[in-house]
Amino acid sequence: MNITIVKSAPQGKFETISIEMLDWKSKFQSLISQRRGIEYQIGEMPNISKELRDKLSKHNFIDLILESDHGQHFLVPRNLYVP
Repeated sequence: MNITIVKSAPQGKFETISIEMLDWKSKFQSLISQRRGIEYQIGEMPNISKELRDKLSKHNFIDLILESDHGQHFLVPRNLYVP
């Protein structure tokens, strides 16, 4: 999965994911399969498992990190990202 530093949050609708959510892993996998935007904070989602990273790569997601807040991540299918 490619990582890109961005100056501002990308446009579009994003679902927030946190390990504090009930059944977060199933929701995460579902959002990937549906190719929907995912937003998370490193403090609430410190590690993404290899299984989920592989699935993100398979579905051609990119990881956008805010330049002003490296803890803020946006996972976006490559074909939906417009720089």
